[in-house]
Amino acid sequence: MTPDETRARYLETGSGDLAHESERLDLIREVLSTGATWTEPPPQIVDGVLAAVGTGSAKSEQPSPAARSRWPMVTAVVGSAVAVVALIVSTVSVLEDDPADTVLAMTGTELEDEASGTAAVRPTGSGWWIRLDLTGLSPAPEGTYYEGWVWSDDGEGVSIGTFHLRGGEGPVILWSGVEMEDYPSIWVTLEDEDGAAEASDQVVMTGRMPDDEAA
Repeated sequence: MTPDETRARYLETGSGDLAHESERLDLIREVLSTGATWTEPPPQIVDGVLAAVGTGSAKSEQPSPAARSRWPMVTAVVGSAVAVVALIVSTVSVLEDDPADTVLAMTGTELEDEASGTAAVRPTGSGWWIRLDLTGLSPAPEGTYYEGWVWSDDGEGVSIGTFHLRGGEGPVILWSGVEMEDYPSIWVTLEDEDGAAEASDQVVMTGRMPDDEAA
C-alpha cells in the first residue's frame, strides 16, 4: 500500500467511530514502522523541534512530494500518540500518589439484618473520602432517607451525607470533615425528611475502623 493510500484509509477511519479503532491502530503501527516515513521530514517540523531545544534552525532541501503527502498524517498520528501517553502517565501518577484505602466491614443491625457491605476510607486534602458498597439494604421509603455518620467513642456523631438507594445498590460516596481516628465508627441511620437534625435511633448499619488505623 502506498503512503497516499495509507493516508486515505487513516482519514476514512478518523471520525472517532469505535468500530474502526482496531484498524486505526493497525494503520498507526504501519505508518510509524515504515522507514520512509522518517526520511524526509518537512523543514518546518525540524526547525520547530530544534527551536524548542534551543539549537537554532535546520537547513534542508525541500522534501519530495511523497514525503509531503505522508507528513500531515504522521503529525496527526504522533500528536494523538503523545496525547494518549500523557494521559496514561498522568493517570498512573495520580493513582500512585493516592494513599491506599482502608476498607472496613459494614453489617446490618436487627432493623436490616440482610444488609452487609464495606466502607472504603481514604484521607484527602479536603477531608476523608468514604465509599459505601452495600447489598441487602432496603431502599429508604418515601418521606425518609438514609444518613451516614462518623461516631466517636465518647458518643458524639458527625453527619457525613445522605442517600436513599431508590435507584439501586450503586456505590455511595460520603465525606467526613473530622478525623477518623477521633470518630472511628461509621453508622447509617434511617431519618424522616421532617425529622430533627440529630441522628435518629433507627441505626440500620454499623462499621468501625481497624484499631491500628483509628489509633
